[in-house]
Amino acid sequence: MGAISKFEDDKSKISRIKKQLLRLDIRYQEGISWQDIISQKDSRLGFNEWKKERMQLDAERKEIEDLLLVYVNAFRQKKLKEISAIKFKHYCSICLIIRDENEYLEEWLDWHLGQGVEHFYIYDHGSKMPVVNFVKSLSESVQDKVTVIGWSGKHKSAQHEAYNDCLKNYAKQSRWIGFIDADEMVRVKKGGNLQTFLKDYEAYAGVMVLWVLYGADGQVKKTKAPLRERFLNASVQNIKQSLGKVFVQPMLIRQMVIHNGYPIECFDVVDEYKNQVDEAAVVPSNKTTDLICVDHYFTKSYEEWIEKMKRGSADAYYNRRYKEFFFYNPDMKDCMENNNLTQEYAISTKC
Repeated sequence: MGAISKFEDDKSKISRIKKQLLRLDIRYQEGISWQDIISQKDSRLGFNEWKKERMQLDAERKEIEDLLLVYVNAFRQKKLKEISAIKFKHYCSICLIIRDENEYLEEWLDWHLGQGVEHFYIYDHGSKMPVVNFVKSLSESVQDKVTVIGWSGKHKSAQHEAYNDCLKNYAKQSRWIGFIDADEMVRVKKGGNLQTFLKDYEAYAGVMVLWVLYGADGQVKKTKAPLRERFLNASVQNIKQSLGKVFVQPMLIRQMVIHNGYPIECFDVVDEYKNQVDEAAVVPSNKTTDLICVDHYFTKSYEEWIEKMKRGSADAYYNRRYKEFFFYNPDMKDCMENNNLTQEYAISTKC
């Protein structure tokens, strides 16, 4: 325990140790080559010197790596203990940025309440009918579970900024926060609901959940039926185009991006089987949806796709194009028109 307490409160040690490891790598790379050894007059002596230095370096590396492991374990235990001591208002919440999608919001809220979500942080990116007014039309029990944040005005990247605002302001309110869209619904397949599922991932900064991507299912016109009843079959492009979304422990995340987050030192985001996901990756290397998935109603009907184009995007770095609809719905090419419509980044002029 002496070694553990020595490094428990000294975060700077990990940076120093990493630099030492890097220097060892450089010394390896700059070490004597086999060609140099062979060309020496006394090749046996040269080889022995080379071998001795390498053995010393290996021993030094092993010592530092063992020290690093002690520090990592001590730091992880300390952080997890700190988090467990916090009296969060909610165990599992969701952050959403939305613009003119109120017609889908009640189904979205009801679904996630049924999946074990306790609270919602909804960023209204300049909806014509303010989200806060729509929420007032819902039952009081639902209203109490929704916090609406006005997100109008100019933003360099509204979605990215909203996610990080949520991370900053609500980290101590909810142990877990998922970052998804209004056309995405999280579905736990095994392990009960989200609360019971996430209990098994408390040692990690976050868990990435893969899309199951739905197209239009042959539908041209929009109807009032729930999304989950209207679209039952995944798109033919589902596996190839599926990306991930994350649930994170905000206390263990430095910064959010659209599909992932940057964890603090010594912690990782993992996939459903607890394999490490590369920092800020948009998809895990292990593309499985055995335990949990995000049902992504990407195109909806042809009519709704056109509305989506006109509504604009909250992501400044990704603009959808009209013809993408037919990539995900190749059986509906008879609907194609001479249309160059592009979903531009939506800049709200409201204050």
